[in-house]
Amino acid sequence: MNECRNRRCGRPIDAFLCQECGDQLVTALDRVAWLEDELSVTELRQDRVSSGLRSGRAPRSPLLFDPTAGELRAGLVNSVQTWARHIAETRGTRIRGPAEEWLADNIAAVRLDEAAGELYRDITERVAAGLALINAQSRKIFRGPCPTIIGQTPAGVAIECGTPLYADAVAEIAYSSSTDDDRQTPAAFVTCPKCNTLHDTARLEARLLARSDNVAFAVVDLVRVLRELGEPVLRNTIDQWIARGKLAPSAWRHDGRTVAHKRADTDKPLYRLGAVRKLRAAGSRSRGRTTA
Repeated sequence: MNECRNRRCGRPIDAFLCQECGDQLVTALDRVAWLEDELSVTELRQDRVSSGLRSGRAPRSPLLFDPTAGELRAGLVNSVQTWARHIAETRGTRIRGPAEEWLADNIAAVRLDEAAGELYRDITERVAAGLALINAQSRKIFRGPCPTIIGQTPAGVAIECGTPLYADAVAEIAYSSSTDDDRQTPAAFVTCPKCNTLHDTARLEARLLARSDNVAFAVVDLVRVLRELGEPVLRNTIDQWIARGKLAPSAWRHDGRTVAHKRADTDKPLYRLGAVRKLRAAGSRSRGRTTA
């Protein structure tokens, strides 16, 4: 009779991981795909357009979040894939489908593996860390990098503080689950944690939007970025604009880079944030005329 290899459990069992801990692991694995998607927003907002676009210079993107999110995502993906390979090789089988789904479907094999305790701790702790970060971010609204001038280069170019600023969400306006207008309202002011400058969040928002309009995003990321900016649009609405020819790709994601033209069938279309915001504003004006 063994003890469960989860050190916080220790139940006597005939395998290496008890049924209850196995169920907890499956729950964590079920959250992996969603977590990867949410944490990838950080990497997207730190993306730079490659030299294939227009002037050849990459526009500065102000959408910078806690870099910890990118590290958490990379660690989670690597962990799940590594453990899936380990179980597959041990059992002499192949991984079919996403690694996290395959592990969950083969939880019986996981429980019988001598490294089950280590696998359990590694994955559940990474999932918990990702959830904690996302939950913390959900109570904040990103307002862009701190624009305070803190110095200058030898050439006389101004150096901005650049610290990501998050305003507390002080209210939530929910009109209807079927509208695109739900949003959280940021506090009126936010203080930079690095240079201690007090900023008007309305001015920060205007600056953020002006600088981000030319950045291109995949549809799934547009939905999240617009929500963060306080201008939410439903995924179905964007899909309809694309289908009707109102919204066309402004760039493509090719081998991890953003390029001006489609190079392969596997390239993903990217859409300019400013174009979506313009369509959203036009839709809001149209609804206003209809109800007037």
